[in-house]
Amino acid sequence: MKDIFEVAIEGAKAQTDLDKLLTKAIKAARRLEEVTERGIELGMVKPIRGKVLLSQARAATGAVSSAAYAFAVLHKEQTMVCAENGCDIPPVTSVGGVVVFGGGDR
Repeated sequence: MKDIFEVAIEGAKAQTDLDKLLTKAIKAARRLEEVTERGIELGMVKPIRGKVLLSQARAATGAVSSAAYAFAVLHKEQTMVCAENGCDIPPVTSVGGVVVFGGGDR
């Protein structure tokens, strides 16, 4: 990266990758919660163990969501830094896997 514009571009690429990967991870984690619930319903484990397993699965989903939140906050701050330095790039077109059609300021 030779200049601030390349830094901004590489940062945007990294944020895009993180957004895509974390969105996939959250969806997979939710599926795992459903699988865990179904296994409990079918009697694969005793109730107290099932409670622990389900709590673990939900906590793990929350951890992935917390990571996504941390990167979203970082993205906002880094965007402000780029804007202050005159090297901001065009706005994103999706957020957490949801396509953005418009709305307020980033």
